[in-house]
Amino acid sequence: MRITATRRGLSRLAVGLALVLSSVGSAAAQTSVVDEYFAGISKATWERWQTAMKAVLARDAAAAETAFGSLNELKPSPLRIALLAERTIMRTADGGAVLLLEQDHEAGKLDAAGGQVAAALAVGREQLDQADDGWYFASVGRFDVAEANFAALLASDPDPVALLEFADRVPRRAQVLQLLMDNPTVGRSCGEMLRLLNRGEALVKADPLRIQENIARLSGPPRAFENALDALRESGEYPVPFIVQSLSAPADADAARAVRRALPLIDRPALNPLVISLKTPNQALRKLLVGSLGEVPYWQSVPYLLAVREDSSASSELRDAVGAALASLASRGVAVEPDQRAADAFVMLAEQYYADARSLAADVRLDTANVWYWRDNLVQNIEVPTQIFNEIMTMRCCEEALLRDANLRQAQALWLAANFRREAQLAEGQSDRTRPDGYPSAGYFAQSAGAEFCLMALGRAVDDGDPAVALGAIEALRRVAGPQALLSTATGRQALAEALSFPDRLVRVRAALALASALPKERFPNYQNLMPVLSEALLMHSGARNALVIDPADESQNAISAALREKGYTVIGEAGLYPALEKMRRDLPGVDVVFIATDVAAPGVAEAISQLRSEFRFASLPIVLIGKPGERNMARDMVRADHRLADVSPAAGGDDCLEAITRVSRAVGTRPVSSELGAQLAQEAAEALRELAVTNTTAFDLNLAEPALIASLSGREPTFRRTVAAVLGFLGSQAAQEAIAAVALDAAEEQSMRVAMFTALAEAAKRRGNLLGDAVISAVLNTAEKEPVLELREAASRALGALNLPANPASTIIRNQYGG
Repeated sequence: MRITATRRGLSRLAVGLALVLSSVGSAAAQTSVVDEYFAGISKATWERWQTAMKAVLARDAAAAETAFGSLNELKPSPLRIALLAERTIMRTADGGAVLLLEQDHEAGKLDAAGGQVAAALAVGREQLDQADDGWYFASVGRFDVAEANFAALLASDPDPVALLEFADRVPRRAQVLQLLMDNPTVGRSCGEMLRLLNRGEALVKADPLRIQENIARLSGPPRAFENALDALRESGEYPVPFIVQSLSAPADADAARAVRRALPLIDRPALNPLVISLKTPNQALRKLLVGSLGEVPYWQSVPYLLAVREDSSASSELRDAVGAALASLASRGVAVEPDQRAADAFVMLAEQYYADARSLAADVRLDTANVWYWRDNLVQNIEVPTQIFNEIMTMRCCEEALLRDANLRQAQALWLAANFRREAQLAEGQSDRTRPDGYPSAGYFAQSAGAEFCLMALGRAVDDGDPAVALGAIEALRRVAGPQALLSTATGRQALAEALSFPDRLVRVRAALALASALPKERFPNYQNLMPVLSEALLMHSGARNALVIDPADESQNAISAALREKGYTVIGEAGLYPALEKMRRDLPGVDVVFIATDVAAPGVAEAISQLRSEFRFASLPIVLIGKPGERNMARDMVRADHRLADVSPAAGGDDCLEAITRVSRAVGTRPVSSELGAQLAQEAAEALRELAVTNTTAFDLNLAEPALIASLSGREPTFRRTVAAVLGFLGSQAAQEAIAAVALDAAEEQSMRVAMFTALAEAAKRRGNLLGDAVISAVLNTAEKEPVLELREAASRALGALNLPANPASTIIRNQYGG
């Protein structure tokens, strides 16, 4: 059912959008409609549809059923069929056939194929109405109605290519979606619509029939060649498999020359499938492809050309062709080292992919990217999530290097790092189709490689500030490395010790736990951070998530803070950076995310972020910009330039804030600390401190952890509290004894907990003597003498004895129990 609404009361934004759309109206009412894209599969669908319509108009039921069956073989979407019907009505003499089709369907006169088409037409028309109404009501400021229509359309899974054709009928429809992406009502659906249109563009470019038509046109006159070449350039990498196939066994020499001429003119987009095509066993084809690569002036092809030169199966003629191609690249400004090994060149290319070099990156507007393989004597693509494309290519380049030099340590360590990052960046529900079912985890490969390569990967993670790689490497080290390996300097550094200063809290804690488990007897570089980080881990026992909201406007600061509290965050809100940091350091053990408004002052947003990043704890901290009106483009520019940033509108709700945090956390490789994980890490830290205390180590001052230990006595988990008490018992200071005694003497505590605390108090007294005040001593004596529960009296008596009080409390107890 289509929703209508009055145009009165338009917002200022709506007026602007109406001007952008230039009087967008109903699609059916448009008198000047941009001609649909009809080539490739769309053209074939149109031709079969026309045949069916003529048969319907002629009332030839058998011919119509045959034509509909032929049409269904192409699997046209409902939206595609609706567009075909609309075109038939508006532009041909067969328009009445559509009405006849619908009438026959209602009367039950259609056979199976015709009924399938008619049912799809009804669905497609509903999708057209929803799209048309969505854009119309967005343009007039009825964002609630626009959202209802867009949401319904998206839920119906519309055909991206057909939707793109429909959107292109009216200029600047995509621009409207971009303008409304931050709208609290319709913004999310607008973003999904844009992603769908981008997907449609990619599918159009990949249309095999369209590509083959354009390849055939290359052998025509000059104007046809140029037009076909432009179309192939728009298709990017997708024409290469068809071009390679046509050149492998050309039937027409003139056509082959035209294709050969066009291949390097597609330029950089052709390189990924083109270099993989060098794996063909066809030596003549390899020589031709090598020559084409020499005309595309990018270093990306150099490792693959060097690999051909080193190939033992390559003929001298082919090696000469490689030499000529490398010389051609050098003449075009590409840096080519004449004696470079292919293995070393592949490592260099892997490093560029790993560093997310823009020149190699996939199109970030698209959800997927292509990874190319030579299989079944063809170059074939596998789609992968765009965010892991660079990691997969890094791994592939490392594999190529190791195939040529199995002892390239740098390649092996880089492969491990890229695999950790690849695994971490896969969102829930996503998969990497380049990996077979049952593919082992990244940890499997890391622990198989051993401590040295894990430490190399960790060193890279420390240098890059990459939490995903660091956590993976530390976990592998925990599983396979002994104490000596953990503190080894074989790689020229002590990466695990360096990780104690890592920006991400979870990495710091994992590194500290690994180091503490080694029970080091001597100090190591950065040792001074071990106790502070273990203290930090102790305070994670509550699993609390903390956020700073820095916004000078009370309204938006309160709104964002409320949204975060709704999602379980403890929030500190301030108008400026310095007051926020001061309050955070005073009131919170750490912070998980910072929301900062684009209009913050003294310092401004760019300087504030720079100052945050200068402190090691915040170097990779997820930061979310609150984009104020008039500054949204600035916020987006900052996000594009720094993957550690995300942005939300000032009116963002809890789900929007959580989505932004998740998005940027995944980008930087951080993991949220749940209450369960926080409790686990705190317990491990307490156990590590206990082990260090038992060894009586002099390398570290465990007293530095005392404030955190005392604060942790108020934790919820009984095992954790007992472990903490045991550590405090080893420290035995006055503050430790008083904190332990307070719990032991608390009648509201469980009996077993009180017994454990009296035991810890006895241990503290044995080590340091009595440091308690008179009032506490009196309470302990009273418990030892009068507590009705015998187990508690015995525990208190042990503590009393260990305190070794000069007043001889044992005599008092004996005298008081005297019964005559």
